[in-house]
Amino acid sequence: MENGYNDFMNPHKKKLKPVHGILLFVLVMVSYYTIIAWMQMRFGMYGLAMTELYLLLLSVGITVLAGGDFAEVFPVKKPSWSKIFGTLLLWAGAYALVLPATMVIAWLFPEQMFGTSSALNDIIASVPLLVSIFITAVMPAVCEEAMHRGVILHSLKSLKREWVIVLIMGILFGLFHGSVWRFVPTALLGGALSWLMLRTENMVYPALFHFANNFLPTLLSFGQTNSDTAASAEYLMEAGIPVAALGIYVAVGCAAPFALYTAGYLIRREKGRKVPYFPKEHQTFWIVFLTVCSVVPAMIGGILFLYGVFFDDSLWQMIRQSPIENFSVFLTNFL
Repeated sequence: MENGYNDFMNPHKKKLKPVHGILLFVLVMVSYYTIIAWMQMRFGMYGLAMTELYLLLLSVGITVLAGGDFAEVFPVKKPSWSKIFGTLLLWAGAYALVLPATMVIAWLFPEQMFGTSSALNDIIASVPLLVSIFITAVMPAVCEEAMHRGVILHSLKSLKREWVIVLIMGILFGLFHGSVWRFVPTALLGGALSWLMLRTENMVYPALFHFANNFLPTLLSFGQTNSDTAASAEYLMEAGIPVAALGIYVAVGCAAPFALYTAGYLIRREKGRKVPYFPKEHQTFWIVFLTVCSVVPAMIGGILFLYGVFFDDSLWQMIRQSPIENFSVFLTNFL
């Protein structure tokens, strides 16, 4: 970390305590079933924008009431190009890991996954593209990160153990999104975001990660008509995901190991210091470990794909039914 825990243990500065972060999280979750649900049902996408501002207001309010130091709770510093690239690579690697998990859940529970996604797509497409990008990508990158990687993460630093903080933050981020079907994917992303914040002590990087994560599906959702998306989602809810398609997404996981390792290397590297890509004493271990972790999902995905092509009729039925629209639903919901 750039600052580590030394600053947090400085007795001359007032620190947030775990109770402050948990209080904020509980208040937000209670609000979701009251004021937030009402705002989003009443105002649609603009209700979502109001929700993000509400999260930011609560985060700032808790910090003020607790007497926290804004520079510590919401640290914003000049980013470096190396860490920017590392952040984007971390997002790509994390998503390559999340995709197989998401698709397995969608394969097991297609009705729940595609039913929720179809409703979200209708809301996103209800406003112009630039407005949608601002509300779904820019605002969460600022407001949700202020809550999670700002107040809550800062309040947990007294726990001292990094892996414990990352685990708790991942669980809270999964719960925050309010869907048992998407808990695992969002928890994994929340853990990656929290690790990034602990390593950099700079909210610019998790904000960039969060923006990239929300920007792509928002962009892909445009150009699809509501009727086509609804029809395709309905078909997938009934017929399920073809095994061949599941295999493709599982195989994507082969990109995760080296992407995540390289991202960690770039994020940990300090300016002016030459750090070897592989530690000399553990070079063989890391090469073998990362290679195995890359080959396994590629093999499993390949087997599933071949099985789906030769022994599963659902792939050909989906192609005959509506190839373009159905694959666009895949892209919109899982990329």
